[in-house]
Amino acid sequence: KFSCLFKPNQRRGKRQPLKSSVRVLTRSGVLKGLGINFSDVGMCLFSLSNMPIGSEVEVEFVRPQNPSPIQACGTVRHRALYLYGIEFNTRLDANRS
Repeated sequence: KFSCLFKPNQRRGKRQPLKSSVRVLTRSGVLKGLGINFSDVGMCLFSLSNMPIGSEVEVEFVRPQNPSPIQACGTVRHRALYLYGIEFNTRLDANRS
């Protein structure tokens, strides 16, 4: 009866919790953040910063299953106060295994 109110999960990648520090490189400098979750196509992070939607950034973080740092370029697609949704330019699985 209420199924029209709920959209099915349309995410392109399965999210995994991150809970790790994230370095965010922007045109104006390096910012610190805290990773909330990630998938092979993007991530959610918390950062006390002002990154406008559409900003090009580079993020650096460590995935739980791999101690090597991951660097990914992406675009800020969503913002809710200090929570940011970053869409990666390429899938992480294509960059690192």
